[in-house]
Amino acid sequence: MAISLRGVEKRLGGFFLGPIDLEVERGGRVAVLGPSGSGKSTLLRIVAGLLRPDKGRVYIGGKDVTCKPPWARGVGVVFQSPALFPSLTVLENVAEPLLSRGVRKSEAFEKARHVLEKVGLGGLEGRYPSELSRGQQQRVALARALVVEPEVLLLDEPLTALDAPLKNELLPYIYEVARGRTVLYVTHDFEEATYISERVVVVMGGKVAAEGKAVELFENPPSPHVAKLLGYSNVLKAPCGYLYFRPWDVEEEGPLEGKVVGVWYRAGRYEVVAVVGEAAVRLILAKPPASSTIRFKVSKGVCFPQKA
Repeated sequence: MAISLRGVEKRLGGFFLGPIDLEVERGGRVAVLGPSGSGKSTLLRIVAGLLRPDKGRVYIGGKDVTCKPPWARGVGVVFQSPALFPSLTVLENVAEPLLSRGVRKSEAFEKARHVLEKVGLGGLEGRYPSELSRGQQQRVALARALVVEPEVLLLDEPLTALDAPLKNELLPYIYEVARGRTVLYVTHDFEEATYISERVVVVMGGKVAAEGKAVELFENPPSPHVAKLLGYSNVLKAPCGYLYFRPWDVEEEGPLEGKVVGVWYRAGRYEVVAVVGEAAVRLILAKPPASSTIRFKVSKGVCFPQKA
């Protein structure tokens, strides 16, 4: 296994993570998904060596690295903030991890140029971070993590601070550099998780709440809490119990009836908020409702005996 966590536990103030057991095979791409404060970033920092677990062991490439510093683990890390050196050029920022390891300047700069080409920043080597867009800065941070040719790539919510256009700009680059690498990708966004990863681990309250192949987990969430995290934001009482469904998993005309309380146009689709009984639901439709009453049916959803 490229990454193996065995019985890892960590207490930070009043928060407790663990025990966590996690295996990531060589070349696997795994997303750690969870709400804010769930422990997912703490987990990644333990893998990176930025935090030492109170209990348990961390293995990378079959070696026990629990007590090793970050630079000795063979990992590259990208955080939410690029954390670039403002006084260094793009080329110098990317080459810095090699220079700090004693690599000759000419060799370090050659490798840095090669990686910058891979992330679409060729020709910008002489610019300073302040002269780059936020998305370009994050690509520089990605290149800096890749220049050391890490065995494992760790990404801690690298797109959280970006707006939608910049996210769409950066996602393909992350996907491309992740190809063939072992990747642990921390996010609270289920769409990012499915774009980047083959497998998803859901962390809630410091524990693993669910894990499995991305498609299977998203189509068949195991609990109401996991379902809500994965986009099943609507809940209606039904004969099966409580029916959870996503806003786009509906069809116009059907047995359910609601009072329309809001309609918004969203890039070729219409977002409708309607009250069904005592519950408010959000629907994504191809056209706006013709009246203040809407009839619809749920085309796909999951049932649980209780609410989250």
